[in-house]
Amino acid sequence: MLKIKFFFLLIFFSVFTFAQRFGYVDTDYVLSNLPAYGNAQKQLETQANNWAKELENLQFVLEQMQQELETERILLTNEKIKEKEDKIQEKKEEIKKLQIKRYGPDGDMINTRKKLVKPIQDQVYNAVNKVAKRRNYSFVFDKANGDLIMIYSDPKFDISEEVLKTLAPDLKSSKGQRQNNYNKEKNNNSINEKINLKK
Repeated sequence: MLKIKFFFLLIFFSVFTFAQRFGYVDTDYVLSNLPAYGNAQKQLETQANNWAKELENLQFVLEQMQQELETERILLTNEKIKEKEDKIQEKKEEIKKLQIKRYGPDGDMINTRKKLVKPIQDQVYNAVNKVAKRRNYSFVFDKANGDLIMIYSDPKFDISEEVLKTLAPDLKSSKGQRQNNYNKEKNNNSINEKINLKK
């Protein structure tokens, strides 16, 4: 369906705006080659690991409490059993609240990602605008955007490298090296996704 929509979009632009200039950018490629973005991702990953350990520790405590109750149940009075069950329930609620706090719709994970990554994404957007104006493009499509699928793209219209150089003019790696690293990363992600789907 998306391909059909994009096909008709191309026809529309071909008929009514044939004099306009078009370009496209792969923002995934640009971001993956920006040191600042890599650092932001590492910070986010480190924080996420800390939160995961925090929840694992609470889960371990909960399991210990449950195991202790089952081991001692036969020796305990009903009142003592009820007391321990209440504490177990409190621990479950504590874990649930922490999960929501860390990973909920307005949780720490999303807010931290916004804080670390959004400023860099805004820089990319501004760089795209600069390159588009410099090249007199009327439209620039994002090749990485899943809502817009390109059925054909001429490399001569790819401004990803120019956007990257606008953001990070001092990059030492060559274009070929960056492209190879990016392709390897995409392939690894694709393989990991397939493995996860099979589980």
